[in-house]
Amino acid sequence: MDVRVFVCPVVTRRGWLLAFVFGLVHGFGFASVLGDLGLPRDARALALAGFNVGVEIGQLAVVLAVVPVIYLLRAGRFYRTGILVGGSSLIAIVAGVWLVGRAFG
Repeated sequence: MDVRVFVCPVVTRRGWLLAFVFGLVHGFGFASVLGDLGLPRDARALALAGFNVGVEIGQLAVVLAVVPVIYLLRAGRFYRTGILVGGSSLIAIVAGVWLVGRAFG
């Protein structure tokens, strides 16, 4: 089986639009949480910007730590089954639990 099938992106066109919409929805979630903290109106924009910068720095740190390891494992069977399939399944399960918890909790 050709390994390139597993490392090519699924979304090849208008990926920026998908990322933009996801980021927008994600940002609204953060904005609603910060709004519930009772911050003064004049501090909300700064608090949201600071929070988002902190989140982005945290995500960058995770990417910098994980990508080199994944890059070294990319040609092996563990990458395809453990990381791609297993990791995606785990993310979907966690997202589903959070969705149900927020929708019905």
